[in-house]
Amino acid sequence: MKRLLLGLLLLVGSSAYADSLTFTGGTANGEYGPYSMNLNGNSVQMICFSDQNWIYAGEYWTVQAFNINQVGQIGDIPGTNVQLTQAQYNELGYLADQLFANPGSSVLQQEIWGVLNGTFTAITFPSGYQTSDIFYIPVSGPNSQSSSGLPTCCSGTTPANTPPQPFILHVPEPSSLVLLGAGLFGLIALSLKKAAS
Repeated sequence: MKRLLLGLLLLVGSSAYADSLTFTGGTANGEYGPYSMNLNGNSVQMICFSDQNWIYAGEYWTVQAFNINQVGQIGDIPGTNVQLTQAQYNELGYLADQLFANPGSSVLQQEIWGVLNGTFTAITFPSGYQTSDIFYIPVSGPNSQSSSGLPTCCSGTTPANTPPQPFILHVPEPSSLVLLGAGLFGLIALSLKKAAS
């Protein structure tokens, strides 16, 4: 239920608020996602999309959340000097959903990293797909601004002295939420009917 509530809040959320993200440890899949994370005190599973940035267990940083309609505000991914298009973020969301469904897939994780590196090739991307996933981009304190108006990321505290990873959080498709809402409504109605008799 916590994840559903978190997902619903993220759907209506804005990139104006900074969140706290902590890498709570490795994955059961080595370097391939999803990773165990802590987002504002909630345990979540996320997928990284840069193979150029390094993180270690216990590292924490500030992030800003962006949905697919807000990704044009992101600018360069910290530590990479790469700015992705909305279409590329859709590709990332699609691939991340596949990796959430197939944890530890080296092919899918490599393809996710390939979007950022310009080498995305192996997976057929469905036409017209729009992701509902949320992209978490590392930022520093509120006083340091980039030319895009976003806070610029610090140099990081990882062994490689790189900014922390950007991550993807899976959010169910709106149609799935409607079905889930209908199911919950049905359960509530059934419970009320049983209580009345």
